[in-house]
Formats: sequence, C-alpha cells, structure tokens
Amino acid sequence: MSLQAGGTDWLALWRSMYDAERAQGEAATDPVFERHADSWAGRARQFAASGRRTPQPDGFMTWLTPQLRPDDSVIDVGAGSGRYLPYLARHVAEVVAVEPSQAMRAELEGTLAAAELAHVRVLGESWPPADLPHADVVISAHVVYGVREIGPFLVGLNAAARRLCALYLGLRHPSWATAAFWERVHGESRLPLPAALETLMACHQLGLSARLELIPAPRAFRFADADEALDDLRSRLRVASSPERDAQIRAAIDDLLEAQPDGTLMPRTQQRYAAVVWWDKEEAGDGV
Repeated sequence: MSLQAGGTDWLALWRSMYDAERAQGEAATDPVFERHADSWAGRARQFAASGRRTPQPDGFMTWLTPQLRPDDSVIDVGAGSGRYLPYLARHVAEVVAVEPSQAMRAELEGTLAAAELAHVRVLGESWPPADLPHADVVISAHVVYGVREIGPFLVGLNAAARRLCALYLGLRHPSWATAAFWERVHGESRLPLPAALETLMACHQLGLSARLELIPAPRAFRFADADEALDDLRSRLRVASSPERDAQIRAAIDDLLEAQPDGTLMPRTQQRYAAVVWWDKEEAGDGV
C-alpha cells in the first residue's frame, strides 16, 4: 500500500528539493572553487575530528542500544569516519560499514585500527550495492540528504534488514545551523534539502510502516577555532580563498559563532531535536 498524504508525491517532491538545492549551490560556486569527484576529499579529516568531539553514546546510540541483541549483525549505511563503529562493536556480533567515499574510508580505517576492532567489515560501495548484504539491524545516520533517488535507497535498507531499520536525521538538514553564513555571503536564503519529515512520508509512500521519534539533538557544529571554521565554511559556501572572501567570512564567524568553555566555537542557533525514523519488520510485516 502506498500513501500520498494530501495528494503529494513525496518521492517527486524529494527529487525537486534535491535538484533545487544543488542548482542553487552550483549557481553560487566560485569559478576557481576546487571540485573533487569525491565530495569528501579535503573535508574528511576535519569531519572525523568534529565527530570525535561528540562522546558516545550520543542520542541515536542511546535510542538504538535497547533494540540490539548480543548476537545481532548491524549494517551502518554511510558509516563515514566510523564514529559509531567502536560503540556498536561492543554491543553486537558483527558490523558491516558501508561507505562509498575513499576519503571517508581512510578515516574509517584509522578509527578501526585505533580501536583494534576485528569484527567490522567495510564495503566501499554506494547504497544499495548490487550484491546486497543482510543483517538483523540496518542503520543510517545523516546520509539521505545527499541521495537524490530516495526510493531505491529506502527499499534497499528494508530489503537488507531482517528485523529493524533506523535512520538518524535532523528535522532540518544539519547545515541549517550555518545557513546564516550563506545569506551573509551570497545574499539569499539557502534552499533546504529533504530531512526527517520528508523521509517519514517517503517511507509511507513506499509502504514502509515507519515511525518518527524525537530525540535531543547534539550541538553538532563545533569548530576547534576560527581557522577551522573558516576552512569548513569555505567548502559549505562553495567559495575559494581570497582576502576579501576570507575577511567576510571571518566577520560572520565573529557575529554568528560563540566561544565555548573549552575554547571551541559553535553556532548560536542549532536544532534542539533530531529524529529517528524507524520501522520494525517483525512487528509491521513490511515486504516492499
């Protein structure tokens, strides 16, 4: 059964939001902005360092832990730098980390080596891969924003999971916390990407009996100092380094970020809540 609440085709709306946000980003991109085939090239190390500043278990792992069983296998789709892998590996029998970005996989492998994790397998493929892995539990954290065709992605999660699927998402795209910088530099509001509510409705349109549960959101955007913030924001704003641009961004950093007791910098406004969109296949009998 499919559901189009209010007559809305949520899969088409998802594509429309994705395309509009990408088109705005391309139109604002400096001609000399450095592009990479791997979108995480040059950013993965900083992303990994930022992730390590959030202690585990965070809100998502706190929500997930009671759902796990010691003999479970878990697939982490879009595992990134592997921030959840050490925690998950202590609670289940096997973890499969799926991460298509070579730059991110390099950080992930460093995480595995540092934690000396033996029962974690890494797949360097986009989701869903042709040879679909299977596990008791399938999770994905802050990944779907970058997926244009959300239907095959969600159907693949469902097909891979024997028991539970859980997606950790912002009610808005997490970079909403830095949208004020976009407006300062580019003079227009940043268009939104689909997030938790659109994911919930896309699931129901696909016949997946998903639920949405709010959890406290960590203040995820945290920069070690103004120089790290400048590097990160250049990438998000799609601008190349120049004295004029850097001065403009540094002025915005002074206005829009606030210093924390540990010396790090964070946006003054961030989301108070995140969401887990999840469904239990044993309970719901989903069979897309």
